[in-house]
Amino acid sequence: MAAYRRWRGLTPRLPRDPGYYLVLALLATIVATGFVVEGMVVALYRAEAGFESPLYDPVGYLVYTALKGVDRDVLSEVYRGLWLLHLALAQLGIALIPFTNLWHIPAVLANIALARPAPPVAGLRTYEDLDERIENDMPIGVIKLSDTTWKQRLDFEACTSCMRCTNSCPAAESGKVLDPRGVIYGLRLMLREGRWDTEVLDPEIPGDGSRAGVNPEAIWSCLTCGACVNECPVLIHHVDVILDVRRGMMSAGSEHVPEQVLTVLQNLQYNGNPLGQSPVEKEEWFEELAEKLGEDVVAKEGEDYDILYWAGCVTGYDPRIRPVGESILRLLRKAGLKAAIMPYTGCTGEPALRMGEEALFVELMIQFLEELSKYRFRKLVVNCPHCLTTIKHDYRRYRRYLEKRDDAKHLAEILDRLEVEHHSVTLARLVREGKLKGAQVGEEKPVTYHDPCYLGRWNGVYSEPREVLSRGAGLRIREMPRSMEKSFCCGGGGGQLFYEVKRGRRVSRIRAEEASKTLGGEGVVAVACPFCNTMFRAEAEDFGFEVKDIAEILDSQGGEG
Repeated sequence: MAAYRRWRGLTPRLPRDPGYYLVLALLATIVATGFVVEGMVVALYRAEAGFESPLYDPVGYLVYTALKGVDRDVLSEVYRGLWLLHLALAQLGIALIPFTNLWHIPAVLANIALARPAPPVAGLRTYEDLDERIENDMPIGVIKLSDTTWKQRLDFEACTSCMRCTNSCPAAESGKVLDPRGVIYGLRLMLREGRWDTEVLDPEIPGDGSRAGVNPEAIWSCLTCGACVNECPVLIHHVDVILDVRRGMMSAGSEHVPEQVLTVLQNLQYNGNPLGQSPVEKEEWFEELAEKLGEDVVAKEGEDYDILYWAGCVTGYDPRIRPVGESILRLLRKAGLKAAIMPYTGCTGEPALRMGEEALFVELMIQFLEELSKYRFRKLVVNCPHCLTTIKHDYRRYRRYLEKRDDAKHLAEILDRLEVEHHSVTLARLVREGKLKGAQVGEEKPVTYHDPCYLGRWNGVYSEPREVLSRGAGLRIREMPRSMEKSFCCGGGGGQLFYEVKRGRRVSRIRAEEASKTLGGEGVVAVACPFCNTMFRAEAEDFGFEVKDIAEILDSQGGEG
């Protein structure tokens, strides 16, 4: 079956090196000689004792029936020779394990036994000695192979080249240089060649892992969507490695960092947001919300709130996405909750983290937590899955780092009691509790829901957005072929909402085509992420569909308390 699959090309991009066929031939020979030896054992010994039942030894029995007429002395001589051959081949197979693709057998067992904690995003490397590294000019991330962790090197060895990661990768499908298997395999070749103190990046290296090292364009093509991690049967964390190489580029001031990325990081540093907008624009939006929904919709220090709502940068600065935040606040208040928006113009630091600028991320994290500490609330609700992942998982990875800093110890305590959830989870619960009444199913435009990568794969939220649409808004959802954990990225992850790798097709266009076919033309693409909202809007005019957040849809359908 394995040979046929490779020969017929049933799995795209599956390696067809002669070595794979030789290993398969060896295994097939070991199995075949083993069956024949087993049949000879039945003919020479077991038949006399009455142990020739096909139920006990079906294959051996078939061989035995074929050997019934053979002379016993001849059979005995052949048996000895074949037994020795079978034994020699089996021992050869064991001896060849370290030198062939069979090496993945012990490596896989070790990698699975020592897998990163769940959820996978929590397994990213944390630099608790970040300040010391910066002061002493020590590397952050991976610059040379020696900078990789033992777990990353175990990942390299565990790869079976099954190509499931690459075949699920949106960047690879769109024609980018990135090949997740190629990144892992290229680093494995470096490891096996002993290039311990060699820089891992080389722009001349193809992205398919045929040569030792990594192509920098492949690293910047990654959307950090997690499809590769989700698909890997041996629990390799490709995104962890890719982000560490990005960190290394930033740490070393590499020439391979795209100019657009540097611009985004400058925007974060000087304007407090990746879009480069003036903070005054977000403050003006807060004033508009106060005029529409009441003065108390903007959180004040000293007040107690059921829910503090964090809008994020894209929602707060993009006029096209701001109605999402307005709908969320309106729905929360309709449900009888005391909810207000957090009036902060800065960023959680997520773009800096995904682009590899660790020091800037930590600085923005501290600023955000300091601002958060001013308010009293039971739960923090966010509408951006990227902010959710950063606050819920990445901040907690840095708890010990905060404890070590005298000026940030109090922020570590905030993380212990902080409850944060996505607005889809909050709204679904309110619908379920009857605090937001569901609408009756009506004649509406067809609706399909796009699973955001950071909400689904990284946080496991799949049913709640669908519950808001079906039970809350009374809509029937047409599922796209790739949905839930198999969802295809919108193209905005890994910072690529703010910069573009101009090679191949746009990932957003591939997904928009899939959505359009599902809708049968016109209809509504429901989203639960401002990144996805922005990317789909860029394609909507060409395909004729509308793009709406689940909160906007529920709000427009009534969503009465």
